[in-house]
Amino acid sequence: MSKTTMDKNAGFTIVEVMIVVAIFGVLLALAAPPLTDFLEDAQARQNTNEFLSSLLLARSEAVTRNQTVSMCTADGAVLTVCNTGRDWHDGWISFEDLDSDGVRDVGEELIDQHSGLDETSVVTSVNFSDFVTYLPSGGVSSAGTFSLCVGDASARQITVNATGRPRLADGSCS
Repeated sequence: MSKTTMDKNAGFTIVEVMIVVAIFGVLLALAAPPLTDFLEDAQARQNTNEFLSSLLLARSEAVTRNQTVSMCTADGAVLTVCNTGRDWHDGWISFEDLDSDGVRDVGEELIDQHSGLDETSVVTSVNFSDFVTYLPSGGVSSAGTFSLCVGDASARQITVNATGRPRLADGSCS
C-alpha cells in the first residue's frame, strides 16, 4: 500500500462524527430528566437530615437540661433571634426557652443555629409555623408535621408526635 492510501483511511469522516454526536445528544436528552429527579431527591434527603438533626438536638437538650427548649424560624443573616416573618428554609435556631414563649429573649442560651436551605427548597408546616417547643420530658406542646420539598416531585415529611419523637416519611409537594 502506498502512503497516500494509508492517509485516506486514517480518520473519521464528518458524517461519522455527526452521527456519533447525534446519538450522544439523544442519549443525553433521555437521561436528563431522571438525573434531575435523582439530584432533587438527594437534596430533599439532605435537607431533611439537617432539619431532623436540629429537632433531635433540641429534644435531647430539653431532656438533658430539664428545661424547655424551642426551635424557631430565623433570618439566615442574623442567627441569634427568632424572626416570625421568615420561613423555615431561611434558617432556624434552637435555644433554652426559659419562659416557654417560642421567642429567644435576653439571657436565654443559644444551643444550635442553621443558616437555612438552598433557594430551591420549601419547608411548610402544620402546627409549627414559627416555632416548636420541647418540654423537659422531651415531648412537645402539640404534635405537627414539617414537609420539605425540592422541585416538584421530591418531598420528605417529618412528623413530630406528642412525645416529641420525629418520624420520617415520603411526602408530597402541593
